[in-house]
Amino acid sequence: MDILLKLNRRVTRYLKRAIMGSTFFFTDEQEINRRSSIAGASYNLINSIVGSGVIGMSYAFRQSGYLAGLVLLGIVAILTDYSTTILLRSGQLAKVTTYQELVYNVLGKFGFIWLSLVQFLYPFICLISYNIIIGDTVTKVLHRLWPTIPYIFQDRYTIIFLCSLFVTLPLSLYRNIAKLSQISLAGLILVVTTVLILIKRGSDTIPYISQETRNLRMINTNIAESIGVMAFAFMCQHNSFLIFHSMTEKTLPRWRVVTLITTTIAFAFAITYALTGYIVFGQRTEGDLLENYCHWDTLINIARLIYAINIMLTFPLECLVCRQVIEILCSQWINFNSDRSHYILTIFIVTASVLLSLATDCLGIVLELNGLLVASSLAYILPALCYLKLKPHSSQFSLDNIAPYIILIIGILLTISGFVLPLRHALQEGYYCQHGIEPRYCTRMFPRVTNYTKHGKKTLHFLSSLHT
Repeated sequence: MDILLKLNRRVTRYLKRAIMGSTFFFTDEQEINRRSSIAGASYNLINSIVGSGVIGMSYAFRQSGYLAGLVLLGIVAILTDYSTTILLRSGQLAKVTTYQELVYNVLGKFGFIWLSLVQFLYPFICLISYNIIIGDTVTKVLHRLWPTIPYIFQDRYTIIFLCSLFVTLPLSLYRNIAKLSQISLAGLILVVTTVLILIKRGSDTIPYISQETRNLRMINTNIAESIGVMAFAFMCQHNSFLIFHSMTEKTLPRWRVVTLITTTIAFAFAITYALTGYIVFGQRTEGDLLENYCHWDTLINIARLIYAINIMLTFPLECLVCRQVIEILCSQWINFNSDRSHYILTIFIVTASVLLSLATDCLGIVLELNGLLVASSLAYILPALCYLKLKPHSSQFSLDNIAPYIILIIGILLTISGFVLPLRHALQEGYYCQHGIEPRYCTRMFPRVTNYTKHGKKTLHFLSSLHT
């Protein structure tokens, strides 16, 4: 119980400063009270969803097909709406105010350890995906700004290492990230700006890509992978308690309005992003949608730079969450109040994320795994288990009795898929990404600049290796 109390004190203190991930951050209690209306709570919850995860929505449609993708995205939005509601209802039944306290009281130590594990893995895998995005984007921007740049600075591994050493690691070493948290609104604006740029350039690109190349499909076979990416993008359960308790009138009917507004807007935003990429590139859509655009496209490179900056500023927030979980679990044996322990732990987390990000340049598989293995537990399994154990038992055939079981089964199936599908892909076909390969349509869209490169022979080889 001492661990739980320590967890509640530290997490509550942290969450009062920051809603985890890409959410809007509050700097003090007065700010929380000032944003306690339905509109303010909806804005905070939307910010929790509309973050880095949306970059993979087009890839999710590639995996499922556009018709199946529309249906699946709607289902995920409905599941998100319902799971956040039963999570808060469970909190009221158990008379607790945090996710951690709820799981500990209902599921015991095992549930608490399970929650702690997934709470660490979710932001940690986000760090890996951030490094992959940095490697994808910064290399293109540097080459566009400096065409004769030494080849070592066009290497994604070098860029990931340098950006980690000089940007994300120093930012992550701060104990107090209040100044960084104040730019979260700007981060949302940057994401929206990126989407608008992609919509504009996508409409310009369609005439240069044949229908046969796009090969648009209504239904595809990789349904589980698609749901994994969507579940990752729609993750907001981890901060639902804080947003709920920041409302002036903390009632479930008002919370239902908040979740309805949130999931509706997030669904519309995700659909826009998904169709923007998939309609243009079809089955060639990459996990990192920006990889599908021309390396020499100035407008797209602006989008790459904007997105890279947003990712680098979000990185220390996720790193803080990882650090908090480890500190809480290991505080009985290690004194993390000392600067030395703080620096060692931070360096360890950042280094581990860098090393793992060097193992692949496929953002799609990282998003899939985070959704299937981690988000499924946080968003579906744990809320359903807690609610089923707390709610009054009834034999009546009703949605309230059946829906939690449906969510629980879906979460379990997704978790099993998270273990099985990567092995199947690795054994049968493997994962292929086209990082560093200029799409062939770029030779027609930008005929003058495409051939202007210091490594012309190598570029021509890449171009010839990509089928139209």
